[in-house]
This record gives sequence, C-alpha cells and structure tokens, in this order.
Amino acid sequence: MNTGSKSHLTGYSLPIKEKATQFILKAFIHAAMLIRRDDIMTTSQERLQEKIASIPEVEPDNIDLQMIADINDDTDNSISWDTYKTERAFNGNISLRVPKDLHRSLVGMAKEQGVSLNQYCLYKLAK
Repeated sequence: MNTGSKSHLTGYSLPIKEKATQFILKAFIHAAMLIRRDDIMTTSQERLQEKIASIPEVEPDNIDLQMIADINDDTDNSISWDTYKTERAFNGNISLRVPKDLHRSLVGMAKEQGVSLNQYCLYKLAK
C-alpha cells in the first residue's frame, strides 16, 4: 500500500499525514502574511489620516477670495445642458447618400465651375 508520493525536493516518499501537516503549515503562513499585510495597510491609512488632520485650517487670503469671485462671475456665461445639446447637434456636417450617377454629375458640374464638390453643393442648396 502506497502511503505517500515522491517529494520533488528530496526524492523520498512522504507519508500522507506529513503532507497534510505541510499543507496546513503553508496555509497558516499564507494567512499570517495576509493579516500582516492588512495591518501594514491599516497603519498606513491611519498615518495618512493623522497627517491630513494635522494640516491647519486657515482663512482664505485676498488671492483666494479673488479666485472665488471670478468663479462666481463666470456663472453668467454658462449655458444650460439642453442648450449645449442643441448647439452640438448643429455642427455643420450633413451626411447625404446619393445615387452614383448623381454623384458623378455633381462632381463634373463642380469641376466645370472650378470649385470643390462641397462648395458646389453648398451653392446649390443655398439657392
């Protein structure tokens, strides 16, 4: 009856009980490392909170007050979200699908006039 298997390190057979003990020991070491890592992170967070708490609160000076006033003045130039969406919708681009024959004809007429297809179509649309 086989009570173990070959160890990769020693080449000898280890009994199953020793393997189980080894596994449990490795699990405890891993758990201890995780707990230690959490303690270090907690300590770092506590130190950060202490440093933040040690920053003194001061009253705003003239420069700060001027910046606050400038920000408040800029609210008059703001636009509503609906206005922004409406303005953004009209960006000056129109995508238009036309038959190949019409496209060819428009390109030919634009060349005759010595202008780009865009300029020619704009002229025709504006008439």
